[in-house]
Amino acid sequence: MDRLSAPPRHADVSRAVRAVWERAGPALLARIDVLDDAVAALLEGRLDEAARERAAREAHKLAGSAGTFGFGHASDLARDLERMLAADGPRDHAALLRGCGLLEGIRQEITTPGGAAAALADGVTVAGDGVPAGARRDDRSRLLVVHADSEVIEPIEAAATARGLQCTAVSGAAAARLTLADCPDVVVLDLALPGGAALELLSEFDRCEPSPLMLVIGGTNVLGDRVQAARAGARGFLPHSLAPDRLAAALTAALDRRQQGVARLLAVDDDPAILAALHAIFADDALRLTTLAEPLRFWDVLERSRPDLVLLDVDMPDVTGIELCRLVRGDDRWAGLPVLVLTAATDPHTVQEVFSAGADDYVTKPMRGAELRTRVRNRLDRVRLYQALAETDPLTGLTNRRKFEHEMERLEATARQTHLPLTFALLDLDRFKGVNDRYGHAVGDRVLQRLAAVLSASFRADDVIARWGGEEIALGMYGMTRDDGVARVADALAAFRQERFRAGDSPPFRVTFTAGVAEYGVDGRGLHEVYRAADHALYQAKGLTGDRVLPAGWQPTVADRQRMPDVVVVDDDPILTDLLTHALETRGYRVVCLGDGREALRRLTGPDRMRARLILLDVDLPEVNGFDVLRQLRRDGVLATSKVIVLTVRSTEPEVLEALEQGAADHIAKPFSVPVLLQRVRRVIAS
Repeated sequence: MDRLSAPPRHADVSRAVRAVWERAGPALLARIDVLDDAVAALLEGRLDEAARERAAREAHKLAGSAGTFGFGHASDLARDLERMLAADGPRDHAALLRGCGLLEGIRQEITTPGGAAAALADGVTVAGDGVPAGARRDDRSRLLVVHADSEVIEPIEAAATARGLQCTAVSGAAAARLTLADCPDVVVLDLALPGGAALELLSEFDRCEPSPLMLVIGGTNVLGDRVQAARAGARGFLPHSLAPDRLAAALTAALDRRQQGVARLLAVDDDPAILAALHAIFADDALRLTTLAEPLRFWDVLERSRPDLVLLDVDMPDVTGIELCRLVRGDDRWAGLPVLVLTAATDPHTVQEVFSAGADDYVTKPMRGAELRTRVRNRLDRVRLYQALAETDPLTGLTNRRKFEHEMERLEATARQTHLPLTFALLDLDRFKGVNDRYGHAVGDRVLQRLAAVLSASFRADDVIARWGGEEIALGMYGMTRDDGVARVADALAAFRQERFRAGDSPPFRVTFTAGVAEYGVDGRGLHEVYRAADHALYQAKGLTGDRVLPAGWQPTVADRQRMPDVVVVDDDPILTDLLTHALETRGYRVVCLGDGREALRRLTGPDRMRARLILLDVDLPEVNGFDVLRQLRRDGVLATSKVIVLTVRSTEPEVLEALEQGAADHIAKPFSVPVLLQRVRRVIAS
């Protein structure tokens, strides 16, 4: 049983326990009947040793369950009965007859109207399935998918439902808006929705309280839309080609990552009534409670649920809670896991055994909800504090390297399961030693802190950012390819370039960084291999004067070896050419700028011409206009080896047709979005 506890509709925990009692009561009464038969058999001398042990265990369970549900006297009577059924218990006829009286007293308290359990109800009406009236809810995460293709709606719903999600899939914005009143937990929007509806819906859902986890579906060639989607609140991007079952797997993984901040509790007890009561006791705590009634499955469930704290019952069949605690303490991976033991025995020997096994605390049965919750909360708060201190870099507030490596292992496993990409980036501040030497280490620390803040604002909550060491920062980007990762890191570099730093009366100065980006499965199979690939790309980028981002596997092109450019910018606006040069060089392109049409013809035609891969050609040029330059390039055969993107202020239909008829690969109107232009540059060069 694995359920995410949520705030209850009734504040009083005793009411929630009362609701559980409505479900567990018949089982307790059946347990009394079993004990009645056992005592009768004992009186008749026909109770064998195995049956006696089973009866003693039933009495033990009854003592804990009855006390938890408010039947204190019945719990005491059941404990007396457990002692009577023990191997060294009394066997005389009078004592056995007293056992019958104990059972009658237990039955009377539990079944008498107005008993202790009834007092817990305090006027709460209980629904037929034992849930307080008005408190029905579906514990599955609610998912809304708004897809442009109506034919995939049903397959998506089926795949999501199979993974435990409560899914509604629609193909229009109007149907999606009907869910705003009761906002879902997860919203997935297709960027292909007509009329820009996806971006509008993102903004509307982002205003919900609490806002849902929002993901968008879009191809790799719509970076401009993706940037706008991120600004509108999107926290993840999925490829449009993703099959419904893969989409459902990706959504489940995203939810798991989002819920990592929720404390996870594993409770092990062979009494289902106690486990049900624990769900009621912790109903208003923000935690994921996993319960286990079969202690022999403990290790498998421990590995799967990865709890922050474990509750273990002492007296269980096959393996005791004390033995399980020793197993936990003997494994390095779990040695620091907090363990609380539940026990009905409070004698010095049992308490000594509990702490000798390595338990952090023990709680007596019958459980008192307020006490148990307080002990669990205090222990979790302490663990979180220690973890925060151990996993956070004190200067930048970023994750430290050890925690980053752990997170990347988890993301790598998720990426394999969902068949989505995972990308690693390594960043290094340029000439940082000079900053420390010239301005002092206090200023250097401020630079690192500001870089951490810029990166935290630039990347999604699902991404992992860590201080790798010194002035190096590591990034993990789930669901992003290497090329997408280069673009994202380059955007962060552009944002960091705008930062200004001061030291005393010195003039303000800027700092840049250099980065290498590598993708799992493409550049390496694990963190060690992708780190080496990214580090090599970083080293190459540093050799090109830094202040840029290079992908792993980058090789100098023919243009590099011949000192020829990848991109020639032909434009007479120095501000625009500086902007484009910075943006292109950041992504590893070699750039040459030409300021007029005559110079462009001289440098780009003839036997000694520059053989650029791409020419960004403005139409309004002095000396010779852009269209005349384009015609000459076509006549000289330049377009056979160099692609041209035309830039123009006037984006009229005749002008667009003219550009395309003369051989241009694309046409972009000014003013333009730099990310969109860069995406088209990458696409044209790749083609």
